[in-house]
Amino acid sequence: MKTYEGMFLLDAGNPDFQAACEPVRTILSRYQAQVLSMKPWEERRLAYEIAGRKRGLYVLTYFQAAPGVLTEIEHDCRLEERILRSLILRKDKISDEVVHAETPATAPRREPEHEPPTTAEDYTDVPDRRDDEN
Repeated sequence: MKTYEGMFLLDAGNPDFQAACEPVRTILSRYQAQVLSMKPWEERRLAYEIAGRKRGLYVLTYFQAAPGVLTEIEHDCRLEERILRSLILRKDKISDEVVHAETPATAPRREPEHEPPTTAEDYTDVPDRRDDEN
């Protein structure tokens, strides 16, 4: 069994993450792949329409499968209408820390350290360039 990382672009029309990921789970279970982790990466507007869809949900998945079934998994992903795109890479050396790490969709939002200037008073420490012209 080898470890793989799969990035799947799914139809974002379903608000339930588990239901949206069902096509991926079905394909992986069909080939006795063991899912180590399945997390939402991000939902976003697509740069161009894919199969008439303007938004997509990116899902990051780590799984273990026999090397011989990878071609069949990729083939089934292309045939499944709810999977818009997929990319599967073999990961030889991967730690549990990486497999279970936060994704942009699951990580807590951080507040910026410094607020950007919003009013004219916020720019008081910026030198006036008009003074240099005289």
